[in-house]
Amino acid sequence: MKRFFLILAATLLVLPLFAQDLDNRAEWRFSKNKGSKLAKCYLEKGTYPAAVGIKSAGISFRHKEKIVMPTLNEKGFPTAASKCGDYWLFEVPVENPVAGTVVDVFLPFTGNEGERNKFVLEYQNGKRWVEVENTLSTDSHKHPMRLWRSVRIENFAHKSNNIALRLRQVDKKSVNSTIACPSPRGQQPQVIIYDNAVARDTLKVLFLGNSYTYYHTYPLIFKEIAWREGHYADCNIFISGGYTMKAHLANKHSMEQVDKGGYNYVMLQDQSILPTLNGTAHDAGSSTYVGRMVKRVKESSPEAKVSLEITWGRRYGNNNFGKYEEYLELYPAFYSDYDAMQNRLIEVVTAEAKQWGTMVTPVGLAWQIVMHERPDIVLYHTDNHHQSYAGSYLSAAVAYLTIYGEKFGSNPANCKLDAPTAEYLRSVAERVVLGGEKWNENKN
Repeated sequence: MKRFFLILAATLLVLPLFAQDLDNRAEWRFSKNKGSKLAKCYLEKGTYPAAVGIKSAGISFRHKEKIVMPTLNEKGFPTAASKCGDYWLFEVPVENPVAGTVVDVFLPFTGNEGERNKFVLEYQNGKRWVEVENTLSTDSHKHPMRLWRSVRIENFAHKSNNIALRLRQVDKKSVNSTIACPSPRGQQPQVIIYDNAVARDTLKVLFLGNSYTYYHTYPLIFKEIAWREGHYADCNIFISGGYTMKAHLANKHSMEQVDKGGYNYVMLQDQSILPTLNGTAHDAGSSTYVGRMVKRVKESSPEAKVSLEITWGRRYGNNNFGKYEEYLELYPAFYSDYDAMQNRLIEVVTAEAKQWGTMVTPVGLAWQIVMHERPDIVLYHTDNHHQSYAGSYLSAAVAYLTIYGEKFGSNPANCKLDAPTAEYLRSVAERVVLGGEKWNENKN
């Protein structure tokens, strides 16, 4: 009982976690809410299957087996100084747990500038703590290390039936300040419960991109869709806002992920404006850097299939360009409206893929169909160029079909969407990827 109240107290005093469930799905994530210090965790309404009946969720930091309240840094992120053996603890109580349940864990974290942080990710299997993999580390205070792993839990935590995970510091030489990284757009820690199925195959997939990848983190949705279809996608990721292929090539943390090698697929998503300028007086050489990235990938993953994403045009073509506004006057054919920008992206990225021998992930083609057929489905975030959750789901569905090349089964993952919306978006993805369909503005 004492342990229960300690965990409850920790939960109430740090940033709250939210649990969500739609269509046999549960998820926990940080909230960036800076409200009352006594802000309570709450459970959003949903129908919970017997295997995933969730009452509450909590996070704490433990030092020498005592719960310590993390402080908030200048950005409002929880941070704590840690010595060897200290750990961040994630505990998710589960009713009626089923042996063999698979849990997908996405934990972004950073340290202070110049510090080399060393951690291991562990999960509790009965009374034992099991290490997921060898030492993981980061020395970046800007680019989070994203620990993204799936674990199968055969024996739930003793008595409490918790799903328990911890990020444990293993550096014996120094004290490190660890920062858990919440974000309202998909960079926050997430724990997604799948089921106890056994996947029929495994593919290793790397995603490199920017905010068009991390808004609502479509690779997480992709992985969940793949799982429901019977596949295990062993995914890795490096994402940073505004990043181009040139920026990825220059970033050692990004290249560390590429150079790990052994990937079956590498999904590249370039910055959304630069490809439209290829061949103009403002050409920044983006196609050349795509080619260099493809070459770099092939050096460490010779058998990998590389796919270049056709992104979507901005909602009004010329909105929110900032420093790019001058291009509207110079190139009105590219930016006068959504379709002008979308058509230009389709043209240029398709040509780039042909030039460098890659596949394409035709998100923009599917986006264009939805924009015209179902304008009631809001694909955009409020800024009119990043994606909403529905936009991320569409991206994930297109990526799934690009990699696996098969129609969706009879029990697909709707994730957070209502079933009719998810079904329609999947159908459009199938029409584009499997059927080769494009929007024809003259068909009506």
